[in-house]
Amino acid sequence: MKSQASALVACLAFAALTTYAAPQQGGRAGGAPRQAPSTQAAPANDPKKVIETMQDNLGMLRGMQRNDSVTRIELWGENGTKTIGGRNVTLTKWKVSLNYTQQAMRFDYTHDGQRTIEVVADKYAWNEETPGGKATPMPAALQERQLQLLLTPLGMAKAARAAGDAARISTVAGATVLTFPAAGATITATLNKYMEPVKAEARYGTAVLTVTYDQYGDWNDDAKADVYLPKHIVETQNGMTVLDLTITHTNTYNPYVIVPIPANVKGAAGA
Repeated sequence: MKSQASALVACLAFAALTTYAAPQQGGRAGGAPRQAPSTQAAPANDPKKVIETMQDNLGMLRGMQRNDSVTRIELWGENGTKTIGGRNVTLTKWKVSLNYTQQAMRFDYTHDGQRTIEVVADKYAWNEETPGGKATPMPAALQERQLQLLLTPLGMAKAARAAGDAARISTVAGATVLTFPAAGATITATLNKYMEPVKAEARYGTAVLTVTYDQYGDWNDDAKADVYLPKHIVETQNGMTVLDLTITHTNTYNPYVIVPIPANVKGAAGA
């Protein structure tokens, strides 16, 4: 009898642990937008609480310790537009690979039968002929690409948390607004009632980079991770639309994303 009771206690303890360790549930099957966030709205005057709620509702906090466990993601789409050399082109397919630990992003897209791969990692920017292949240094694009990485919703939450006491909260037209410095710019993000970004603006020098986000959901194909990303993303520079992407599917289970920095790119930056 004693052994049966011990086994029952052990089973109950294991069930409790797995319940707390599992991702918060809140999305519909099939990739439809979530119906309810994992937590309620945070107090709109406490930056740390707002940022924590932002991370939680995006699906970044996992386990009993509520650690930020999402470090790498990939996004795919089969349509979109991008301004290149002052000309608006249609993207037939695209893929964005992000490694937040390395502070790296690879944007691989095709238009008019031509493939382009734009890369940033740490303090280096370059273009590649193939992923990890021949590299052309693009130092002039560094800050813009760093900001594009930071202005992804997960990147924004991570950067806001890293800003610490420099993060500020205000209320504008009834909406919570989060402001913090990052990558040499001032980031201002307008949040919805669940503290998810719906619009963000980065001001650096005389340039203004603005991104809007719409229709949050878990867009993984099969294995839902309850990591919530906007399906539609629009980027403008100084008021002109330069990028318009619609996500078809994602992988938010920390896929293998590595962005080695080529020697010639490091050399060009040093020179």
